[in-house]
Amino acid sequence: MLLDFTVENFRSIKGAETLSAVAASKSKAKASNSESLRRVKSDDEIAQPFHIEGWDIDVLPVVAIFGANASGKSNVLKALDCLLTFMCDGKLQAAFPHHKEFVPFKLNKSSMTSPTRFEIRTIFDGNIYTYSLKICNNLVISEKLEYALASTKRQRLLFDRNWNQALKIFEWKNGSDFSGSHIQLEKDLSEKEPFISLLSRVKVAVTTPLIQGLLRMQGIDFSGISFKQVASKFMHQDPKILDEVEGLLCKLDTGLDGIRIKKTESEDDYQIYAVHYVEGKEVLWLFEEESMGTQRLLNLVFLMNVVFSSGCTVILDELGSNIHPNINRKIVRLFQNPKTNPKRAQLIFSSHDNTLQRDNLLRRDQIWFTQKRSDQSTKLYPLSDFKVRNDLAIDRAYLDGRFRAVPFIPDDDDLISPKGNNNG
Repeated sequence: MLLDFTVENFRSIKGAETLSAVAASKSKAKASNSESLRRVKSDDEIAQPFHIEGWDIDVLPVVAIFGANASGKSNVLKALDCLLTFMCDGKLQAAFPHHKEFVPFKLNKSSMTSPTRFEIRTIFDGNIYTYSLKICNNLVISEKLEYALASTKRQRLLFDRNWNQALKIFEWKNGSDFSGSHIQLEKDLSEKEPFISLLSRVKVAVTTPLIQGLLRMQGIDFSGISFKQVASKFMHQDPKILDEVEGLLCKLDTGLDGIRIKKTESEDDYQIYAVHYVEGKEVLWLFEEESMGTQRLLNLVFLMNVVFSSGCTVILDELGSNIHPNINRKIVRLFQNPKTNPKRAQLIFSSHDNTLQRDNLLRRDQIWFTQKRSDQSTKLYPLSDFKVRNDLAIDRAYLDGRFRAVPFIPDDDDLISPKGNNNG
Protein backbone atom coordinates (compact mmCIF):
# COMPACT_ATOMS: atom_id res chain seq x y z
CA MET A 1 0.00 0.00 0.00
CA LEU A 2 1.36 3.41 -0.96
CA LEU A 3 1.91 5.96 1.82
CA ASP A 4 3.68 8.71 -0.11
CA PHE A 5 5.95 9.32 -3.07
CA THR A 6 8.49 12.08 -3.76
CA VAL A 7 10.10 12.89 -7.09
CA GLU A 8 12.65 15.56 -8.03
CA ASN A 9 14.13 16.59 -11.40
CA PHE A 10 11.97 14.42 -13.63
CA ARG A 11 10.47 15.80 -16.86
CA SER A 12 8.39 18.87 -15.89
CA ILE A 13 9.13 18.34 -12.19
CA LYS A 14 12.11 20.43 -11.05
CA GLY A 15 12.08 20.62 -7.24
CA ALA A 16 10.98 17.87 -4.87
CA GLU A 17 7.21 17.27 -5.11
CA THR A 18 5.40 14.83 -2.81
CA LEU A 19 2.11 12.99 -3.36
CA SER A 20 0.70 11.57 -0.12
CA ALA A 21 -1.97 8.93 0.43
CA VAL A 22 -1.86 9.40 4.20
CA ALA A 23 -5.11 10.88 5.50
CA ALA A 24 -4.88 14.34 7.00
CA SER A 25 -5.19 14.64 10.77
CA LYS A 26 -8.76 14.89 11.97
CA SER A 27 -9.92 18.33 12.99
CA LYS A 28 -10.24 18.85 16.76
CA ALA A 29 -12.72 21.68 16.33
CA LYS A 30 -15.97 21.34 18.24
CA ALA A 31 -19.16 20.57 16.34
CA SER A 32 -21.21 23.61 15.39
CA ASN A 33 -24.67 24.24 16.77
CA SER A 34 -25.69 25.76 13.45
CA GLU A 35 -28.25 23.58 11.64
CA SER A 36 -26.65 24.30 8.26
CA LEU A 37 -23.16 23.35 9.46
CA ARG A 38 -24.38 20.17 11.16
CA ARG A 39 -25.46 18.93 7.74
CA VAL A 40 -21.91 19.25 6.36
CA LYS A 41 -20.29 15.83 6.06
CA SER A 42 -16.96 15.16 7.75
CA ASP A 43 -14.09 13.74 5.69
CA ASP A 44 -14.52 10.30 7.26
CA GLU A 45 -18.22 10.32 6.32
CA ILE A 46 -17.23 11.01 2.72
CA ALA A 47 -14.59 8.25 2.54
CA GLN A 48 -13.42 6.09 5.41
CA PRO A 49 -9.62 5.64 5.23
CA PHE A 50 -7.83 2.36 5.91
CA HIS A 51 -6.60 2.35 9.50
CA ILE A 52 -3.19 0.70 9.85
CA GLU A 53 -3.00 -1.44 12.97
CA GLY A 54 0.01 -0.69 15.14
CA TRP A 55 0.55 2.72 13.56
CA ASP A 56 -1.17 6.04 14.09
CA ILE A 57 -1.77 6.19 10.34
CA ASP A 58 -4.89 6.22 8.17
CA VAL A 59 -4.39 5.60 4.45
CA LEU A 60 -6.68 6.86 1.70
CA PRO A 61 -8.26 4.36 -0.72
CA VAL A 62 -8.31 6.90 -3.57
CA VAL A 63 -6.07 9.84 -4.50
CA ALA A 64 -6.96 12.08 -7.47
CA ILE A 65 -4.82 14.64 -9.32
CA PHE A 66 -6.41 17.46 -11.33
CA GLY A 67 -4.79 20.23 -13.34
CA ALA A 68 -4.49 22.00 -16.67
CA ASN A 69 -3.04 20.36 -19.75
CA ALA A 70 0.76 20.22 -19.60
CA SER A 71 0.75 21.11 -15.89
CA GLY A 72 2.52 17.85 -15.03
CA LYS A 73 -0.14 15.63 -13.45
CA SER A 74 0.67 12.81 -15.87
CA ASN A 75 4.39 13.22 -15.13
CA VAL A 76 3.77 12.67 -11.42
CA LEU A 77 2.07 9.34 -12.17
CA LYS A 78 4.60 8.48 -14.87
CA ALA A 79 7.42 9.00 -12.36
CA LEU A 80 5.70 6.70 -9.84
CA ASP A 81 4.95 4.03 -12.44
CA CYS A 82 8.48 4.17 -13.90
CA LEU A 83 10.07 3.88 -10.46
CA LEU A 84 7.94 0.84 -9.56
CA THR A 85 8.78 -0.80 -12.89
CA PHE A 86 12.49 -0.05 -12.47
CA MET A 87 12.47 -1.42 -8.90
CA CYS A 88 10.84 -4.68 -10.01
CA ASP A 89 12.37 -5.24 -13.44
CA GLY A 90 15.73 -3.50 -13.03
CA LYS A 91 15.97 -2.42 -16.66
CA LEU A 92 15.60 1.03 -18.15
CA GLN A 93 13.94 -0.43 -21.23
CA ALA A 94 11.10 -1.73 -19.08
CA ALA A 95 10.59 1.58 -17.26
CA PHE A 96 10.98 3.66 -20.42
CA PRO A 97 10.00 1.59 -23.48
CA HIS A 98 10.02 4.68 -25.73
CA HIS A 99 12.77 6.97 -24.40
CA LYS A 100 14.98 4.48 -22.50
CA GLU A 101 16.17 7.14 -20.09
CA PHE A 102 15.31 9.13 -16.99
CA VAL A 103 14.61 12.56 -18.45
CA PRO A 104 15.53 15.49 -16.15
CA PHE A 105 13.96 18.95 -16.09
CA LYS A 106 15.38 20.50 -19.26
CA LEU A 107 14.53 24.18 -18.76
CA ASN A 108 17.33 24.73 -16.26
CA LYS A 109 21.06 24.19 -16.91
CA SER A 110 21.74 22.96 -13.39
CA SER A 111 18.90 20.45 -13.53
CA MET A 112 20.14 19.06 -16.85
CA THR A 113 23.27 17.68 -15.17
CA SER A 114 21.75 16.89 -11.75
CA PRO A 115 20.43 13.49 -10.62
CA THR A 116 16.78 12.51 -10.71
CA ARG A 117 15.66 11.59 -7.20
CA PHE A 118 12.84 9.33 -6.04
CA GLU A 119 11.63 8.30 -2.60
CA ILE A 120 8.69 6.03 -1.88
CA ARG A 121 7.15 4.88 1.40
CA THR A 122 4.97 1.78 1.40
CA ILE A 123 3.46 -0.43 4.06
CA PHE A 124 3.16 -4.20 3.72
CA ASP A 125 2.42 -6.72 6.50
CA GLY A 126 2.61 -3.91 9.04
CA ASN A 127 6.16 -2.88 8.07
CA ILE A 128 6.87 0.58 6.64
CA TYR A 129 9.52 0.47 3.90
CA THR A 130 11.30 3.60 2.69
CA TYR A 131 13.19 3.31 -0.59
CA SER A 132 15.20 6.13 -2.16
CA LEU A 133 17.05 6.29 -5.47
CA LYS A 134 19.20 8.83 -7.29
CA ILE A 135 20.04 8.30 -10.95
CA CYS A 136 21.97 10.45 -13.42
CA ASN A 137 22.75 9.74 -17.08
CA ASN A 138 21.07 6.36 -16.60
CA LEU A 139 23.58 5.43 -13.84
CA VAL A 140 22.56 4.75 -10.26
CA ILE A 141 24.25 7.30 -7.99
CA SER A 142 22.75 6.17 -4.70
CA GLU A 143 20.20 3.65 -3.49
CA LYS A 144 18.88 3.05 0.01
CA LEU A 145 16.28 0.81 1.64
CA GLU A 146 15.07 1.14 5.24
CA TYR A 147 12.19 -0.36 7.17
CA ALA A 148 10.37 0.12 10.47
CA LEU A 149 8.39 -2.36 12.56
CA ALA A 150 5.11 -1.42 14.19
CA SER A 151 6.42 -2.75 17.51
CA THR A 152 9.37 -0.33 17.73
CA LYS A 153 8.58 2.41 15.16
CA ARG A 154 12.35 2.77 14.77
CA GLN A 155 13.72 3.00 11.22
CA ARG A 156 16.39 0.41 10.45
CA LEU A 157 18.84 0.31 7.57
CA LEU A 158 18.69 -2.66 5.22
CA PHE A 159 21.17 -1.54 2.59
CA ASP A 160 22.75 1.68 1.35
CA ARG A 161 25.07 2.15 -1.63
CA ASN A 162 26.66 5.34 -2.90
CA TRP A 163 28.86 5.92 -5.95
CA ASN A 164 32.40 7.08 -5.16
CA GLN A 165 33.39 9.08 -8.24
CA ALA A 166 37.05 9.27 -7.26
CA LEU A 167 37.46 5.52 -6.76
CA LYS A 168 34.88 4.56 -9.39
CA ILE A 169 33.23 2.10 -7.01
CA PHE A 170 30.11 1.79 -4.91
CA GLU A 171 30.50 2.12 -1.17
CA TRP A 172 28.10 -0.19 0.66
CA LYS A 173 26.53 -0.32 4.10
CA ASN A 174 24.33 -3.23 5.15
CA GLY A 175 22.14 -3.38 8.24
CA SER A 176 22.30 -6.24 10.70
CA ASP A 177 18.78 -7.35 9.64
CA PHE A 178 19.98 -7.76 6.05
CA SER A 179 22.75 -10.32 6.53
CA GLY A 180 22.88 -13.40 4.30
CA SER A 181 24.38 -14.88 1.15
CA HIS A 182 22.43 -12.43 -1.03
CA ILE A 183 24.97 -9.75 -0.11
CA GLN A 184 27.39 -11.47 -2.51
CA LEU A 185 25.21 -10.19 -5.36
CA GLU A 186 26.39 -6.66 -4.61
CA LYS A 187 29.78 -7.35 -6.19
CA ASP A 188 28.42 -8.10 -9.66
CA LEU A 189 25.79 -5.36 -9.78
CA SER A 190 25.84 -3.08 -12.83
CA GLU A 191 25.81 0.71 -12.41
CA LYS A 192 22.55 0.71 -14.37
CA GLU A 193 20.77 -1.79 -12.11
CA PRO A 194 18.93 -1.14 -8.86
CA PHE A 195 19.91 -3.67 -6.21
CA ILE A 196 16.31 -3.97 -5.05
CA SER A 197 15.35 -5.60 -8.36
CA LEU A 198 17.61 -8.57 -7.55
CA LEU A 199 15.75 -9.28 -4.32
CA SER A 200 12.83 -10.74 -6.26
CA ARG A 201 15.14 -13.58 -7.36
CA VAL A 202 16.35 -14.54 -3.87
CA LYS A 203 14.51 -15.14 -0.61
CA VAL A 204 15.23 -12.49 2.00
CA ALA A 205 12.67 -12.75 4.79
CA VAL A 206 12.78 -9.10 5.83
CA THR A 207 12.10 -7.81 2.29
CA THR A 208 9.67 -10.51 1.09
CA PRO A 209 6.52 -8.50 2.00
CA LEU A 210 7.91 -5.47 0.16
CA ILE A 211 8.87 -7.36 -3.00
CA GLN A 212 5.56 -9.21 -3.19
CA GLY A 213 3.70 -5.94 -2.64
CA LEU A 214 5.68 -4.08 -5.30
CA LEU A 215 4.98 -6.78 -7.86
CA ARG A 216 1.24 -6.24 -7.30
CA MET A 217 1.40 -2.45 -7.72
CA GLN A 218 0.82 -1.52 -11.35
CA GLY A 219 -0.03 1.17 -13.82
CA ILE A 220 -2.74 0.80 -16.46
CA ASP A 221 -1.81 1.80 -19.99
CA PHE A 222 -4.68 2.26 -22.46
CA SER A 223 -2.48 3.46 -25.34
CA GLY A 224 -2.63 0.14 -27.14
CA ILE A 225 -5.30 -2.25 -25.89
CA SER A 226 -4.85 -5.73 -27.34
CA PHE A 227 -8.08 -7.60 -26.87
CA LYS A 228 -6.39 -10.88 -27.75
CA GLN A 229 -4.15 -10.33 -24.73
CA VAL A 230 -7.17 -9.40 -22.58
CA ALA A 231 -8.96 -12.54 -23.78
CA SER A 232 -5.92 -14.64 -22.92
CA LYS A 233 -5.86 -13.11 -19.42
CA PHE A 234 -9.54 -13.99 -18.99
CA MET A 235 -8.86 -17.61 -19.92
CA HIS A 236 -6.02 -17.93 -17.43
CA GLN A 237 -7.85 -16.30 -14.50
CA ASP A 238 -10.53 -17.64 -12.21
CA PRO A 239 -13.68 -18.26 -14.36
CA LYS A 240 -15.68 -16.21 -11.84
CA ILE A 241 -13.82 -13.08 -12.98
CA LEU A 242 -15.30 -13.37 -16.48
CA ASP A 243 -18.82 -13.60 -15.01
CA GLU A 244 -18.20 -10.63 -12.71
CA VAL A 245 -16.73 -8.46 -15.48
CA GLU A 246 -19.53 -9.36 -17.87
CA GLY A 247 -22.15 -8.56 -15.22
CA LEU A 248 -20.64 -5.18 -14.30
CA LEU A 249 -20.17 -4.15 -17.95
CA CYS A 250 -23.84 -4.82 -18.67
CA LYS A 251 -24.94 -2.94 -15.53
CA LEU A 252 -22.97 0.15 -16.59
CA ASP A 253 -25.39 0.81 -19.46
CA THR A 254 -22.91 0.00 -22.24
CA GLY A 255 -25.61 -1.56 -24.41
CA LEU A 256 -23.89 -4.94 -24.15
CA ASP A 257 -25.86 -8.07 -23.45
CA GLY A 258 -22.71 -10.04 -22.72
CA ILE A 259 -19.22 -10.97 -23.92
CA ARG A 260 -17.95 -14.18 -25.47
CA ILE A 261 -14.43 -15.53 -25.73
CA LYS A 262 -13.64 -17.88 -28.58
CA LYS A 263 -10.46 -19.72 -29.41
CA THR A 264 -8.87 -18.84 -32.73
CA GLU A 265 -7.10 -21.23 -35.08
CA SER A 266 -3.79 -20.36 -33.45
CA GLU A 267 -2.78 -22.31 -30.35
CA ASP A 268 -3.41 -20.48 -27.06
CA ASP A 269 -4.91 -17.54 -28.96
CA TYR A 270 -8.35 -16.15 -28.13
CA GLN A 271 -10.65 -13.40 -29.34
CA ILE A 272 -13.30 -11.36 -27.51
CA TYR A 273 -16.73 -10.75 -29.03
CA ALA A 274 -19.45 -8.34 -27.97
CA VAL A 275 -22.89 -9.92 -27.54
CA HIS A 276 -26.11 -8.12 -28.52
CA TYR A 277 -29.64 -9.44 -28.88
CA VAL A 278 -31.79 -8.26 -31.76
CA GLU A 279 -35.38 -9.51 -31.85
CA GLY A 280 -34.42 -12.41 -29.62
CA LYS A 281 -31.47 -13.45 -31.76
CA GLU A 282 -27.84 -13.29 -30.61
CA VAL A 283 -25.56 -11.06 -32.70
CA LEU A 284 -21.77 -11.14 -32.22
CA TRP A 285 -19.03 -8.83 -33.42
CA LEU A 286 -15.40 -8.23 -32.51
CA PHE A 287 -14.99 -6.14 -29.39
CA GLU A 288 -12.79 -3.74 -31.38
CA GLU A 289 -16.00 -2.60 -33.10
CA GLU A 290 -17.41 -1.28 -29.82
CA SER A 291 -16.95 2.38 -28.83
CA MET A 292 -13.63 3.51 -27.36
CA GLY A 293 -15.35 4.07 -24.03
CA THR A 294 -16.67 0.50 -23.93
CA GLN A 295 -13.26 -0.82 -24.96
CA ARG A 296 -11.57 1.08 -22.14
CA LEU A 297 -14.23 -0.09 -19.69
CA LEU A 298 -13.65 -3.75 -20.51
CA ASN A 299 -9.94 -3.47 -19.76
CA LEU A 300 -10.56 -1.31 -16.70
CA VAL A 301 -13.31 -3.49 -15.20
CA PHE A 302 -11.20 -6.61 -15.73
CA LEU A 303 -8.21 -5.05 -13.96
CA MET A 304 -10.45 -3.72 -11.18
CA ASN A 305 -11.55 -7.28 -10.42
CA VAL A 306 -7.93 -8.43 -10.29
CA VAL A 307 -7.03 -5.46 -8.09
CA PHE A 308 -9.93 -6.03 -5.68
CA SER A 309 -9.03 -9.70 -5.34
CA SER A 310 -5.37 -8.95 -4.56
CA GLY A 311 -5.66 -5.65 -2.65
CA CYS A 312 -2.94 -3.88 -4.65
CA THR A 313 -2.38 -0.26 -5.69
CA VAL A 314 -3.27 0.71 -9.25
CA ILE A 315 -2.09 3.85 -11.07
CA LEU A 316 -4.34 5.24 -13.79
CA ASP A 317 -3.60 8.30 -15.92
CA GLU A 318 -6.65 10.11 -17.30
CA LEU A 319 -9.57 8.40 -15.65
CA GLY A 320 -12.56 9.71 -17.52
CA SER A 321 -11.22 9.65 -21.05
CA ASN A 322 -14.03 8.27 -23.27
CA ILE A 323 -15.99 7.24 -20.17
CA HIS A 324 -19.18 8.92 -18.91
CA PRO A 325 -18.77 10.95 -15.66
CA ASN A 326 -21.41 8.86 -13.87
CA ILE A 327 -19.40 5.70 -14.58
CA ASN A 328 -16.20 7.39 -13.35
CA ARG A 329 -17.98 8.25 -10.11
CA LYS A 330 -19.13 4.65 -9.76
CA ILE A 331 -15.56 3.40 -10.19
CA VAL A 332 -14.35 5.72 -7.42
CA ARG A 333 -17.18 4.59 -5.13
CA LEU A 334 -16.28 0.93 -5.70
CA PHE A 335 -12.77 1.62 -4.38
CA GLN A 336 -14.12 3.62 -1.43
CA ASN A 337 -16.74 1.08 -0.39
CA PRO A 338 -15.33 -1.51 2.07
CA LYS A 339 -17.92 -4.03 0.87
CA THR A 340 -16.68 -3.96 -2.74
CA ASN A 341 -13.05 -3.33 -1.71
CA PRO A 342 -12.52 -5.55 1.36
CA LYS A 343 -8.81 -6.17 0.68
CA ARG A 344 -7.95 -2.46 0.68
CA ALA A 345 -6.95 -1.86 -2.92
CA GLN A 346 -5.86 1.69 -3.77
CA LEU A 347 -6.59 3.85 -6.82
CA ILE A 348 -4.18 6.67 -7.71
CA PHE A 349 -5.38 8.57 -10.78
CA SER A 350 -5.34 11.80 -12.75
CA SER A 351 -8.35 13.28 -14.53
CA HIS A 352 -9.89 16.31 -16.23
CA ASP A 353 -13.35 15.21 -15.07
CA ASN A 354 -14.15 17.91 -12.51
CA THR A 355 -17.52 16.28 -11.73
CA LEU A 356 -15.48 13.91 -9.55
CA GLN A 357 -14.95 16.92 -7.24
CA ARG A 358 -18.71 17.28 -6.79
CA ASP A 359 -21.20 16.19 -4.12
CA ASN A 360 -18.74 14.93 -1.51
CA LEU A 361 -17.40 12.07 -3.61
CA LEU A 362 -13.82 12.81 -2.53
CA ARG A 363 -12.37 14.16 0.69
CA ARG A 364 -10.30 17.34 0.67
CA ASP A 365 -7.09 15.39 1.31
CA GLN A 366 -7.89 13.09 -1.63
CA ILE A 367 -7.92 15.92 -4.17
CA TRP A 368 -4.55 17.14 -5.46
CA PHE A 369 -3.69 19.78 -8.05
CA THR A 370 -0.80 20.45 -10.40
CA GLN A 371 0.10 23.93 -11.59
CA LYS A 372 2.88 25.42 -13.71
CA ARG A 373 5.26 27.79 -11.99
CA SER A 374 6.77 30.79 -13.78
CA ASP A 375 9.79 28.65 -14.74
CA GLN A 376 7.38 26.06 -16.29
CA SER A 377 8.07 23.49 -13.57
CA THR A 378 5.29 21.51 -11.89
CA LYS A 379 3.90 22.35 -8.45
CA LEU A 380 1.89 19.63 -6.71
CA TYR A 381 -0.38 20.42 -3.73
CA PRO A 382 -3.57 19.12 -2.04
CA LEU A 383 -6.94 20.81 -1.67
CA SER A 384 -6.49 20.42 2.11
CA ASP A 385 -3.92 23.26 1.91
CA PHE A 386 -6.93 25.55 1.43
CA LYS A 387 -9.45 26.25 4.17
CA VAL A 388 -12.66 25.10 2.50
CA ARG A 389 -15.73 23.40 3.92
CA ASN A 390 -17.04 20.13 2.50
CA ASP A 391 -20.29 21.82 1.41
CA LEU A 392 -18.40 24.11 -0.99
CA ALA A 393 -19.09 23.51 -4.69
CA ILE A 394 -15.47 22.47 -5.24
CA ASP A 395 -15.92 21.73 -8.94
CA ARG A 396 -17.15 25.29 -9.62
CA ALA A 397 -14.50 26.88 -7.41
CA TYR A 398 -11.87 24.81 -9.25
CA LEU A 399 -12.99 26.02 -12.69
CA ASP A 400 -13.16 29.59 -11.38
CA GLY A 401 -9.47 29.30 -10.51
CA ARG A 402 -9.87 29.54 -6.75
CA PHE A 403 -7.32 26.75 -6.30
CA ARG A 404 -5.27 27.80 -9.33
CA ALA A 405 -4.41 24.64 -11.36
CA VAL A 406 -6.45 25.83 -14.40
CA PRO A 407 -5.19 27.13 -17.74
CA PHE A 408 -4.94 30.87 -18.31
CA ILE A 409 -6.87 31.50 -21.51
CA PRO A 410 -6.88 34.96 -23.13
CA ASP A 411 -10.08 36.69 -24.21
CA ASP A 412 -11.48 35.84 -27.63
CA ASP A 413 -10.15 39.06 -29.16
CA ASP A 414 -6.64 38.28 -27.94
CA LEU A 415 -6.74 34.85 -29.57
CA ILE A 416 -7.44 36.35 -33.00
CA SER A 417 -4.55 37.90 -34.89
CA PRO A 418 -5.26 41.49 -36.04
CA LYS A 419 -6.32 41.86 -39.67
CA GLY A 420 -3.57 42.75 -42.00
CA ASN A 421 -0.91 41.27 -39.74
CA ASN A 422 1.56 39.59 -42.04
CA ASN A 423 4.54 37.87 -40.49
CA GLY A 424 5.71 36.57 -43.81
